[in-house]
Amino acid sequence: MLDEFYLGVDYGHKKTGLAIAQNIIKKSRPLKVLYNDYILEINKVLDEWNITKIIIGYPYHTEESKIHDDIKSFIEDLKSSISSSIEIIVQDEQLSSESAKASFAEMRNHGLIKKKNSDYDDISASIILQSWINENIID
Repeated sequence: MLDEFYLGVDYGHKKTGLAIAQNIIKKSRPLKVLYNDYILEINKVLDEWNITKIIIGYPYHTEESKIHDDIKSFIEDLKSSISSSIEIIVQDEQLSSESAKASFAEMRNHGLIKKKNSDYDDISASIILQSWINENIID
């Protein structure tokens, strides 16, 4: 199997979290939180890390709403700006934000991170990405 890198995305209106993973170690980690120019910033990450797959969180477990349409629109915009060789995969993000909030609070309490209280979106992206890895990458 080739050495591949994957990008996890937790899309949001005000900010979007990114996470990175490598197929060899099969572990994701938070990368950064974006506050604007999502497509441009994601393209920079794609170039820097030579990403082969983008895993985007999608709230399948909730009733259809504006965020569903916004995520679909974001995916279409992203598709039109990247190489067709990069696969975009939609992954259920059920409970990723709640898990991220809990993980974030625990890390802050232990002094492991010093980020603002609201900047846990990259942790959510990491949870989404790790969930996809656990379901799809075979040892």
